[in-house]
Amino acid sequence: MKMPILSAISTYVRNNFGNNGGPITKNFVAGIRKDSGDRLLPWTEAELEELEPPLMPDRKKWKLTASHGAEKLGGCIDGNGKSRYDTGTSQVPGMWVQVELPAVSKVNRIQLDSRSSSRDYPRGYQVESSIDGKKWSNPLAIGSGKHPLTDISFPTTEAKFLKITQTGRVNGLFWSIHEIQIFGKPVPR
Repeated sequence: MKMPILSAISTYVRNNFGNNGGPITKNFVAGIRKDSGDRLLPWTEAELEELEPPLMPDRKKWKLTASHGAEKLGGCIDGNGKSRYDTGTSQVPGMWVQVELPAVSKVNRIQLDSRSSSRDYPRGYQVESSIDGKKWSNPLAIGSGKHPLTDISFPTTEAKFLKITQTGRVNGLFWSIHEIQIFGKPVPR
């Protein structure tokens, strides 16, 4: 089955059975196909967790920096959907938020929740990763936000740093993140 069809069917199933998650993109399907190869056997729970890692724990241990409004970053990792990080000015290309995880981790998805400021989702985004915070990957994902829950999937990658760059432009609306979630798990060392 072709990736656009798989992503459309998966998104339909996800959203029509009570999960209000974002769409399952063809890039996400491509990542799973890349990771799974020509597999024919059923998956174990541990193997499925490798493909779709759980939420990263201990967000309080994350170090966040931003191009704008850095003093408000705690609002996007405090577990309170009403508090937020915001840029304090209209969205313009080049605004960014960077997350430093406590350890190198395998990650494949970021979720930006701006539902309490429903028009403040990123009009465009790009995600990059780094092990050392100096040398950055090519973009893992490039896209545009369409609604207040922006779900960004990309092929599984090892990273200690993730940078989300806002690439769109909209006058009169901040870029807000009420909660940021990263899906992954630390790499055993």
